[in-house]
Amino acid sequence: MSEQFIFLQALCEEIKQISDWNEKINALKRYRVLVDHTSLELLDHYSKCSPQEKYAILSVFAIGQAPIVFQDIHLVQNINQSLQELTGRLVDIEKFYDFMGGIIGYHLMVLTLIQASKEPLSKIDLAQHKTPEGPDLSSDTPETRRMVRWGIESLGLMSEVYPIGGAGDRLGLVDEVSGQALPAAELVFCGWTLLEWLIRDLQGREFLYHQLFGKQLHTPVLMMTSQEKNNRQHIERLLEKHQWFHRHKANFTIFEQIRVPALTMEGNWAMGGPLQPILKPGGHGAIWKAAADAGVFDRLKKSSHQKMLVRQINNPIAGIDKGLLALIGIGCHENKAFGFASCERLVNAPEGMNVLREKINRQKNAGREEVNYGYCITNIEYTDFKAYGIEDAPKEPGCPYSQYPANTNILFVDLPSLESALQLCQLPGLLINMKSQFPCYIGETRVELQPIARLESSMQNIADYIVDEFPKALSCGQFDRLRTFLTYNERKKTLSVVKQLYDKDKSMLLTPEGCFYELMQNYLDLFWECGIETSGRQEESDYLLNGPDFVALFHPALGGLYSIIRQKIRKGRIALGSEWILEIAEVEIVNLDLAGSLLVQADSVTGDKGIYDTMRAGKCTLIDVKIINAGVKHLGVHDVWRRKVERLEAVSIVLHGNGEFFAENVVLSGNWNFEVHDGERLVVSMENGRITSRTEKIDTPTWRWNYSFDASDRIVLKKI
Repeated sequence: MSEQFIFLQALCEEIKQISDWNEKINALKRYRVLVDHTSLELLDHYSKCSPQEKYAILSVFAIGQAPIVFQDIHLVQNINQSLQELTGRLVDIEKFYDFMGGIIGYHLMVLTLIQASKEPLSKIDLAQHKTPEGPDLSSDTPETRRMVRWGIESLGLMSEVYPIGGAGDRLGLVDEVSGQALPAAELVFCGWTLLEWLIRDLQGREFLYHQLFGKQLHTPVLMMTSQEKNNRQHIERLLEKHQWFHRHKANFTIFEQIRVPALTMEGNWAMGGPLQPILKPGGHGAIWKAAADAGVFDRLKKSSHQKMLVRQINNPIAGIDKGLLALIGIGCHENKAFGFASCERLVNAPEGMNVLREKINRQKNAGREEVNYGYCITNIEYTDFKAYGIEDAPKEPGCPYSQYPANTNILFVDLPSLESALQLCQLPGLLINMKSQFPCYIGETRVELQPIARLESSMQNIADYIVDEFPKALSCGQFDRLRTFLTYNERKKTLSVVKQLYDKDKSMLLTPEGCFYELMQNYLDLFWECGIETSGRQEESDYLLNGPDFVALFHPALGGLYSIIRQKIRKGRIALGSEWILEIAEVEIVNLDLAGSLLVQADSVTGDKGIYDTMRAGKCTLIDVKIINAGVKHLGVHDVWRRKVERLEAVSIVLHGNGEFFAENVVLSGNWNFEVHDGERLVVSMENGRITSRTEKIDTPTWRWNYSFDASDRIVLKKI
């Protein structure tokens, strides 16, 4: 192994200095790397290749993997096509990793990390790590309201970035019709795919901006997909199905994440079959280089959208209340380079942690030693804690939370600062993970389950290269001077991810069941703020045994911020086992007594086909209304997050166009279906114990909410 390392290191350093493909080929030939003693089919294919393709093939020989990659080539049916596909993948890998020596450099790096994983752990970083400082967003304070206002005012500067190329293997997603494996972005959670959750949240923020400032936003959406499980094709099909969410197609930029070779513990390429190296997504840290290579940043620089909000596809609750807006507000208003939305981290959870890194730099200048202190807030992955000398310990004895906050992959990024950091490092946070096992082709049609590793990277660790230096050490209260920053918020409003299927013998953490529980806990808090009586806070054990106490799902445009929603929904009661769905933005609900199911659906939630306009939005008013019906059959915990419920009875209100529904002082008992057409207002009342209704024609809405800031940065609603 040591001789191989020495050879590959020397070869890699030489290759990195050469740009011409023919010169690279000649360099490999000097090392006696030749395509010989191999199959006639490969020789024939090689002779027809371009210099770039020839070099990629020769690189496989150079790293000693040709006997594995090209083994049993005679068993391949369509050999020419298979060789062309393999060569294309090799060229992609060569191009993406050219800065580290292409295929040769990639292989060398993975070997180095595999070897390091086998050796006794030693601290690899001389920096000191401290708990980061940052504003606490969990309370309604003047400072928090100011940050949220900054965030709303800055939305016109933002683009949104979604790394959605992950495989989602632990979710086991398959198409119910075709049986085809599906990527994580297509998981249906509460009736919407995870991708839809992100777009709906974005629509809610854009609608809020429109309500306050009367302007339309067209936020660019950047999505990193991959070819894993045909991810890109699935994403494009989903976007087309939803008519690009009534946004301009040009607002979406899709670029691909590289798929990289997986290696076995012995340092050989893992194969799925002859000419089929096992390729897996190379980690979300590839997002910055992939975007730059695709020209994404060049296009953004020609627009006003040079600040970015990064969202994790499998964390649907992150848009709850004010966390994202405050993160954006601080980043834009204080001209920060990079920010983390953070929260409490559970001890021993498979979560990274955010730390404040302090490193003392000493250098000689004219015979004198000069000392400065470098600082940044960054991330350390849970697999690297020991290597960085960090103990995964509670912040105090008996506490479930770690001494450091959780990394959530919710990030604020300033594009010019990012590009400067990329000049120092194109792939931040390099690591390997040997936990996954995969069926590997051994030869002679033999397959064995083996642990495999691939080179991964973490997008948040680009912050390692945004370092601020000072001649003296900073003390508490001075870290707001850094270009990197962090916000703290309640965990249940920040981080609850959907990564794996539920196992009754394990925790709900990382499962859809756990995420749904957190979502309902958030709505419970919201109900209390609205003055709505509930059955109280439900324990996890009761939830798993009996299902949730209630189901509540609200469109983000209803308000997003709790402070807005509680002005639209005031007082009332929600009984045990009830279901409350509001797919609407313009409502006034006062003193609702709900025992059963209430479904309000506006087909124009925020206006008409992507144009934010409350004059074209559906509206619903419920004043002193009591609803009693059989609702849904038992709310099973494993079905309710899929929104697979058997509804026995419900009050259903469907609003088309600018249709309005109004009910006051009525009792709706049993099953009711109300449908209101565009240009109509349906008024429901109660006379002598009987429900009556009348339809009125309307040219314009009879009311709407007016949003404004007061002197204390509160958003105040007035019905006009």
